[in-house]
Amino acid sequence: MFLNGLKAKSILRKLKKETESRTYTPSGRQIRSLGIVQEGDRPFDANKIKQLAATLGIKENDIVVLSYMPKLSKAQKDAPGVYSGKGIGWNGTLKTTTLKEFVAKDFDILLSYYSEDRLPLQIVSGLSKATFKVGLIEDAQSFQDLVITTAIDEETLFINELEKYLQILKIS
Repeated sequence: MFLNGLKAKSILRKLKKETESRTYTPSGRQIRSLGIVQEGDRPFDANKIKQLAATLGIKENDIVVLSYMPKLSKAQKDAPGVYSGKGIGWNGTLKTTTLKEFVAKDFDILLSYYSEDRLPLQIVSGLSKATFKVGLIEDAQSFQDLVITTAIDEETLFINELEKYLQILKIS
């Protein structure tokens, strides 16, 4: 248990370092890709992902979803787009190919679609190379560029608010 606390502190240090050095620079291009980091037990509704793609003017296959599960079953361990806390090591190092590829992908928008401050979700959102980051909750690290405060199961409201703010900010 003591080592878990030290590991968490080392991950938080890495997250803080990454978020302090990050600045938002508009790309000036149309939105072409979207990444979603979500809790596996409370995912973004699949039908609403289609609506989100239509709203942003992108294809469904340009959306990459990564789901966090506290514990992975044997079947989930090899499944694409799923990870657990065991995929994250000391100092926020990413151990799995799934995490490394997701974080390295240069998404135009990253949705941090989770309602609880869980370190495995935060580190993936914080380390992502996405141009513009949108989240549901304001957290201590504040690595989001835009926070839309809605309940986790209000996808339609979230999509409408996202569209409104992207138009105001002239991002879409």
